[in-house]
Amino acid sequence: MTSSLPASTFDTGPLSWVIGEIRDALERSGSALNDAAARSPEARPTLLLHAKTHLHQAHGALQMVDVEGVELLTAAAERALDGFKDRSLACTPENTKTVRDAYGAIGEYLDELVAGAAPQPGRPQPVRLFPYYRALQELLGAERVHPSDLLVVDTSVTLDLPPSNDVGAPDYAGCRARFEKSLLPYLKSTDPRHAQALADAIAPLAASGDNRARTFWTALHAFAALAGSGALPADLYVKQLFGQVNLQLRRLSQGQASLPDALLRDALFFIAAVPGHEDEAAALRRAFGLDGAVPANYAERRYGKVDPAVLKEAKEALARSKSDWDQLAVHADGTREADFNAALATLAGAS
Repeated sequence: MTSSLPASTFDTGPLSWVIGEIRDALERSGSALNDAAARSPEARPTLLLHAKTHLHQAHGALQMVDVEGVELLTAAAERALDGFKDRSLACTPENTKTVRDAYGAIGEYLDELVAGAAPQPGRPQPVRLFPYYRALQELLGAERVHPSDLLVVDTSVTLDLPPSNDVGAPDYAGCRARFEKSLLPYLKSTDPRHAQALADAIAPLAASGDNRARTFWTALHAFAALAGSGALPADLYVKQLFGQVNLQLRRLSQGQASLPDALLRDALFFIAAVPGHEDEAAALRRAFGLDGAVPANYAERRYGKVDPAVLKEAKEALARSKSDWDQLAVHADGTREADFNAALATLAGAS
């Protein structure tokens, strides 16, 4: 049983009204940024100010239509612009390209939303933007970058669980000892059997405490069980989360009772990334509305594979061809027919 949280439905209508403004503002910001990288340090401040002003316009429009997740990229881009201006970051073509790549990814992602290209109707996937978000954070020197940062989820949800039969405080020290016994072997060999032992070590915690604590540990247990089944490959983020679980067990054994939302969010991310499994993972996906939240290839670059200028020209040519065809269907017009043929030639060249 769960306190079910349906996935929020995204209305593309408001976004369709302002997407042109957002796209134009990002293009102007990117153009100013590109110019700044090519100029002398003395000439850059004005261009960087223009880039930031246009970015603010896009950020404001995004806030109006409540496109969740994207604001993390625009905020990171703004910090990068500030770094270029105060020279704490080198304003090089390579570094500015990282910001412009993020702009392009945002534009293409928003186009997908308006076109209804989400895997589930009305369910955006901001995690698709992770490679570009990661590049921005690495440029900024962030200590922690995780795809779960882009997961849209309400971490206050709890599972509807039967009363616990456990009496007294959980044996955090004992769980930690068993967990640590299998942690190093798993990190060295990534054998799923060791991950299953990690899951077994924290299983008692999912059966004791209040619903908040049990939901927290049920999520971490489900994550570990997915790794134990081999469904989750032992990548950097999986290993990092196991390390964080160990630190959490240490804190609890020392009397610190907090349950960090970041840890829960990371576990829910991996549960969302592996659909089709039943029991705990399925219950958590239903409760937190995780179905369709994480694409299978979230670490791969999805956007920027087509030159933005060519893509823009092709879109304009497509709009012209449709308009010309509608008019030609009514009456012949040599000038419009020539424009129609030119638009088709542009589309053919872009394909």
